[in-house]
Amino acid sequence: MDMYVKCNNLETALIVLNKLSKQDVLAWSIILGAYAKNQMFEETLDVFCGMQQNGLKPDPVTCILLTKACQNSESLAYGRQIHSLIIENGQELQYDVGSSVVEMYVRCNSLEDAQALFERLPKHELPIWNVIIWGYCQVGNPGKAYQMLNAMEHEHVLPNSEIFERLIRGSLMSGELDKGKEIHSYLVKLGIDSSNSIQNALIDMYTEFGFFDDALQFFNNSSELDIVAWNIVISRYSQFSLNKEAAFFFEKMQKAGFYPNQITWNALISAEVCLENAIDLFWQMQVEGVAPNDTSFVCILQKCSIYGQLNQGMEFHSYAAKFGLDACMIIENMLIDMYAKNNSLETARFIFDKLKKWDVVTWNVMIAGYTMHGHALEALKLFYRMQQNNINPNKSSFVAVLQACASIALLEHGKQIHYLITSKGFELDLHVGNALLDFYAKCGLIQDVHVFLNRLPERDGVAWSTIISGCSKCCNYPLASQCFRDMLSENIKPNASIFLALLSACSHAHRLDEACFYLRIMSLQHGVTPTLEHFMILVELFGKVGLLKEAEELLETLPWSSKPVGWMSLLGSCKKHRSVELARRCFANLMEMREKSSSSYVLLSNIFEEAGMENAVEDVVRSRKHADAWKQPAKSYIEVDNQIHEFIVGDTSHPKCEEIYSKLRTLHSELKNEEGYEPHVGLIHKGLSIKEKEMNLWAHSEKLAVAFGLLCMPEGTTIRVAKNLRVCADCHDVAKLISIRERRDIVIKDTYCIHHFKDGSCCCENFN
Repeated sequence: MDMYVKCNNLETALIVLNKLSKQDVLAWSIILGAYAKNQMFEETLDVFCGMQQNGLKPDPVTCILLTKACQNSESLAYGRQIHSLIIENGQELQYDVGSSVVEMYVRCNSLEDAQALFERLPKHELPIWNVIIWGYCQVGNPGKAYQMLNAMEHEHVLPNSEIFERLIRGSLMSGELDKGKEIHSYLVKLGIDSSNSIQNALIDMYTEFGFFDDALQFFNNSSELDIVAWNIVISRYSQFSLNKEAAFFFEKMQKAGFYPNQITWNALISAEVCLENAIDLFWQMQVEGVAPNDTSFVCILQKCSIYGQLNQGMEFHSYAAKFGLDACMIIENMLIDMYAKNNSLETARFIFDKLKKWDVVTWNVMIAGYTMHGHALEALKLFYRMQQNNINPNKSSFVAVLQACASIALLEHGKQIHYLITSKGFELDLHVGNALLDFYAKCGLIQDVHVFLNRLPERDGVAWSTIISGCSKCCNYPLASQCFRDMLSENIKPNASIFLALLSACSHAHRLDEACFYLRIMSLQHGVTPTLEHFMILVELFGKVGLLKEAEELLETLPWSSKPVGWMSLLGSCKKHRSVELARRCFANLMEMREKSSSSYVLLSNIFEEAGMENAVEDVVRSRKHADAWKQPAKSYIEVDNQIHEFIVGDTSHPKCEEIYSKLRTLHSELKNEEGYEPHVGLIHKGLSIKEKEMNLWAHSEKLAVAFGLLCMPEGTTIRVAKNLRVCADCHDVAKLISIRERRDIVIKDTYCIHHFKDGSCCCENFN
C-alpha cells in the first residue's frame, strides 16, 4: 500500500486495503495520509468515515493526518469538523495533535481559533511558536507577531533564525518598516548570527522601502552571498526603474560566478520600458539556456498590452502554447487583458468562455476590458454573472464595474453596487472611494460627491482630481476652484491631472483670466510642467471667447509637432464665430496630420453650409466618402425601474416604439407652435425636404430616451440620459424647452459635459 501511494497509484492502494483480511489503523492511515497530502478534503473525510465504520478508533497519527488535509480557508469548515472529532476523542490537548490543529487553523487564516487553542495547550515548544508567529505575519499583523515573540521570552523559549526571518517578512508584507527595524534591532541585541535567509529578508525589506544604502551594507558585507540575494537587489532596482543599477548588478553577479535564473531575467524584462529591448531580453534569456516560465510570458505579454502591440502579443500567445503554458491561469488572465486592452474583445471573450476555471482576476480583466471600450452593459452583465458563479468581487471588481456604471450614468445600478461595497466594508478604501466619487460625479450629483469626499479617511490627488473634474463636467467653476483651495489647505501637492481638471473647469465657464493664472502658477509655484493637454484647453478657451487669431498663433508656436485636438477645437470655434478661412486652415492641418475623424468633415461642411457655399459642402462630402470617415453610431441610455434601455438614431426596435414616437410628435408640435422652437435643419446635409430633415432630427437617440423617460417615469422625477457622443444643438434646445413644458429636470451626460436642464436653462449656459 505504501509503495502504491508513493507511486501515485491510489486506486491500486485502495484495492490492496479492501483485500486485507484484517485492517488496522496503520493501513487506513496510509490511504488517509495520501489524500491529505493532496489536500483532497472530501476524500480524506470519506476514508476517515470508512475507518470508523470498520470499528477503528483514530490514533494521534491519524488525527494529525486529518488536519494536514485542511490547508487553506476553503477547507476551514472541514477543519472545524475534524477538530470536533479530536475533542470527542479526548486528544485535543495532546501536544502533537493540538499543535497540528493550531497549524491547521493558521493555514486556514483563522487566527482567533489558532490563538485560543494555543493558549489552552499545556506546553509550547519552538515549532508551535514558529507556526503562530508565521500566521500573524501572513495576515499582515506583525504587531501581534511581535507580542508573541515577547511571550516566548517570558516562557524562556529562545527564538531561532526562522522566526526572525518570518517577522521581517511579515513587516515587509504589511508595509510597516518601523516594525521591521525593531525586529532587526532585537536580533542584534540577542547577538544571533544572521543566516543567509535573514540577510536576504533584511535586504528585501530595506530595498522594498527604497533604502538601498542600508540594504547594500548587508549585501556588501556578506561573506556568503547566494543567488537569492542577487535576485532581490536586481529585482528591486528594476522595480524602482533604476535600470542602470540593475544592469550593473546583473553584470557583477555573473562576474562573481552566479548564473542568472528565471527570476533574474524576469525582473529585467519587467523593468524594461522599451518593448523592443524587453523582447531582446526574452530571447537572450533562452540563448543563455534559461527557459521562460509563466512569469516570463506574463511580463512580455504585459508589455504588448501596455504598448498596444496586438500582433506581437499574438506571437507570444502562440509561443506560450508551444511551452504548454497558455492553459496556465495567470497567463490566461494576462491574455484576456492583452486582447481586451487592444480592443480585440471577441478574442478576449473567446478565451474567457473556453476556460475551465475562473478566478476573480479573470472576471475583473474581462469587465475592465468591456468598460474601457464603451461596452458598459456587457461589463455590468458579467459583474452580476460573476456573483452567480459564486466568485466574490474584490476591490478591483468594484472599481471596474463602477467605471462601467459611470460611463453611461446608471445611477440606480451604481447605488446598488455602492450598497454591496458598504456591506463588504470597502466603502472607505482609497481606490474604491475614488471610484465612487467618479461615479457620482459622472451622474451629475456633484454636491453629493463633495459630501462623500469629506467622509473619506484619506484623500489623495486622485480624489481631488476626480471631484474637480466632476465640477468641470457639471460646469461648476466656483466649486472646482473651492475644492482646489481645500486641497492645498490639506497640504496635498497638485499634479498635472489636477491642473488639467481645473483648466477644463475654466474652459467650461469661459474664465480666460483664471485659466492663464492657473497655467502660470502650476510651474512657478507648484513645479508642474504644462503638457500639450494643458495648452490644448487654453486653445479651446481662446476659441470660445472669440480670440481665434491668438488660438491659431498659440497652436503654431507650441513645440509639439502633432496637435490634432487643438486644431479640432479651433475648427469648432470657427463654426461658432463663422470664420470660413480659418476653418479651411484648421482642416488642412488636420489632414496633414492624417487626422481623418468624421467630426472634422461634419464641422467643415456645417461651416460651409451656413456660409451658403453649397459646392464646397459637396466637395467635403465627397472627400469624406473617399476617406471612409464615418462616426460611430450614436447611442443613448436611460435607466427605468432598474432596467437599462438603449436607443440608437431612428430606433424602431423598442417595445414602446409607437408610444415614444407619438410622444415626440406631440412635443414637436407643442414646442414649435407654443414655445418658439426652431429646428436646426442645417445639421442635416442630405438632399431632403425641410420636413424630412425635421423628422430626422426628432429621431435622435437622446430625444427617444427622453421621450421614453417622460412616458414611464413618475411626474417630477429627474430624467437621466447618457450619450456616447456629444449632444447636438437641436437636442440641446429641445431639452431646455421640454424642461419647461413638462416641468422636469433633465440630465444628459455626453462625452464633453453633464447638461442639467431646469426651467428652460442648462448649466452649460452657452452651449455653442
